[in-house]
Amino acid sequence: MKLDELTNDARYLLSQMYKEYLQNRSKGKNKRDAMAFGSEFEIHDNIMPEWSQADTRETINELSRGNLLDVGFGSDKALYVSLSTNAIVLMERKFKDQLKDVIDYATKIKSLII
Repeated sequence: MKLDELTNDARYLLSQMYKEYLQNRSKGKNKRDAMAFGSEFEIHDNIMPEWSQADTRETINELSRGNLLDVGFGSDKALYVSLSTNAIVLMERKFKDQLKDVIDYATKIKSLII
């Protein structure tokens, strides 16, 4: 999957999650813990509070269908969400772990979202 095959919402959420991943790695978190984001509710509250819960869930679903998030579902909710290795590879190739470039990209994509 390529970034340009995703909706703007999905690109924005993925870039925000990758930014968090890079920040956590730079703070010394191990890879597995840095990749983990908790439930869709934690992602909504901590990363995407400006979105509705339903939009957050649907965007998580889109990224999951694209194999960019590993998601454990229960009762129609994303109970466990983690960046996939595919997502990290995709983002590493695009941004080469440059946090500033990821932030600039996220800002650009956010301006496209209505």
